[in-house]
Amino acid sequence: MSRFSHRSLLFIILLSLLAACQTLPPIGGEEDSPAASSANTPSPTLSATVPETTTPASQLPTFVEYNLGDTTITQERFPEDSRFREMPVRLNGIMAIPGEGDGPYPVVLIIHGTHPGCPEDESGVDRWPCDPEVEQPNYRGFAYLVKALAAEGYVAIAPNFNAENSFGFGEPTAGERFNQLVELHLGALAEAAAGGENDFGVDVNGRADMSRLAFFGHSRGGEAASWLTNSQGLAASDAAETFGYGPVEGLLLLAPAPIFTLPAGSRVPQVVILPACDGDVTNQDGQLFYEGARLDPGQEQWALSVWLEQANHNAFNEILGHDMIVFTNRADCEELLAPEDQRQFLTDIALTFLTAIFSDDPQAREEAMARLSMDPTAPAPDSLFGQPARVMSLAAAANRLPLLVPASAAELTTNLAGGSVTADGLTTFFCEEGYFTPAVRPGSEPCKRANLTIPGNPAMMVVSWEEAGGMLRFALPAEVEDLSRYTTISLRTAVDPMSPLNPSGNYQSFLVQLTDSTGATASVQTRPEEPALAFPPGHVEEDELFAEGLFTGRVPMTTIRLPLNKFEGVDLTQISEVALLFDQTPSGSLFMGDVELVKP
Repeated sequence: MSRFSHRSLLFIILLSLLAACQTLPPIGGEEDSPAASSANTPSPTLSATVPETTTPASQLPTFVEYNLGDTTITQERFPEDSRFREMPVRLNGIMAIPGEGDGPYPVVLIIHGTHPGCPEDESGVDRWPCDPEVEQPNYRGFAYLVKALAAEGYVAIAPNFNAENSFGFGEPTAGERFNQLVELHLGALAEAAAGGENDFGVDVNGRADMSRLAFFGHSRGGEAASWLTNSQGLAASDAAETFGYGPVEGLLLLAPAPIFTLPAGSRVPQVVILPACDGDVTNQDGQLFYEGARLDPGQEQWALSVWLEQANHNAFNEILGHDMIVFTNRADCEELLAPEDQRQFLTDIALTFLTAIFSDDPQAREEAMARLSMDPTAPAPDSLFGQPARVMSLAAAANRLPLLVPASAAELTTNLAGGSVTADGLTTFFCEEGYFTPAVRPGSEPCKRANLTIPGNPAMMVVSWEEAGGMLRFALPAEVEDLSRYTTISLRTAVDPMSPLNPSGNYQSFLVQLTDSTGATASVQTRPEEPALAFPPGHVEEDELFAEGLFTGRVPMTTIRLPLNKFEGVDLTQISEVALLFDQTPSGSLFMGDVELVKP
């Protein structure tokens, strides 16, 4: 929940609901009312094709704004005689398909967020339905992405989901409207792709491969995409038999906001993008989609979370104005990335992700994974696709040997490989996942939950040392001491900016040391300016509610990678211990998790 004003817990809850759900009138900022938007923000010009090039017209992608007509969807919570039971909806949106060439093409569904659709009346209610002339076309904000995807060989569709997000036709049941709307749009596309009735205004017969789907979702649309894929069966291998389309093979969640779901894992590869200066989902709670995958014992697919510096919430959608909240107390958010740069970043990562999940060329997939920074042999980056960014990467289960997640306090004494964990010359503390204060959980002060924002509030270990030389040792049982099949030691960490053990503005540093069964050791130091070990930007503000004050910045725990081929002089087939040696700085305190061996 948001702690932006830090004045009362009640205000915290209200602000969080306002920012993520948009159920209350907008506060003169981020998402203007539809009436104001139509007056101040021109809709993007919609052309029939992508911009002119020297490419023959027959090979250019075709872009259309489609309208499948009016219908109704059912709200089961209302009795049959209620006027709210059958809700009128317009089945419209935008779509683009590749030009002439080999098909059929994978299909990408783009789901916009919970932004105002119909103008609000004097009571602050967005009465539904409203005249199309005054309805805010939020789906059009992704026209640039729809066109770019089609130009690279994908059928891209962005339906109008305003009906899902309206509170002007009775209080909705979470997901009920959305499920029906997706079925109506994708069902119609599946019929048209099979040569049946087609009201899309462009020939898709044999050109849309409804058995290869990817879902993209912005804001609450990200939650909807994940929910439909993982909770409603669209990731299942028999999805086509059940729904007439599917399965979904990948999820891209853009500034997602979990409100009605508790993310618990992903059955498909997943990319989460977290804008560092998000003025809507202010605490970057979308990180929960990554943390859910990380803690899910059934998680088999890879996942990536990207921390995109200087990015905000609304710029990815061309229709929206500025964010509701503009951070005046964060130096890292004083100058945001230009909206066109943020949209180019989304386009680049989206196309790379689609290559990684859909390409039939193994080399192309491998190269795409490397561009996504999912190659464990490469150092963790401080930029991605030309923009300042850091990553949190989770390898597929078959490619990981976890030593520490952590998920319980037991991991402070016994690692996940079955060996002991020993802390010499330092202190360790286990923090459960979630938000809590010392008043609620006495003794939890080292977790700093009440004092700073760690996106996702993950379960983690706090490691602190007051003098150089402390060691955190992970003993390996004989049955797992052969590490030669892995390429990298990976871990996730962040510097505690409120600890006096960390000099302000300085990078932290430590060694990873391997010991083999003969007693030989080899160590590798983290890079001098390792992105994950940078001192977080921000400052501490005094606050009457929380002791020690509040840190204005964000403290994401991001990935560090150390290649095993750098550890010279030890036998990787007989490693008896992996240790973290904190002898590079006089003192320090780190939030830490996910110590593991990984391979491509």
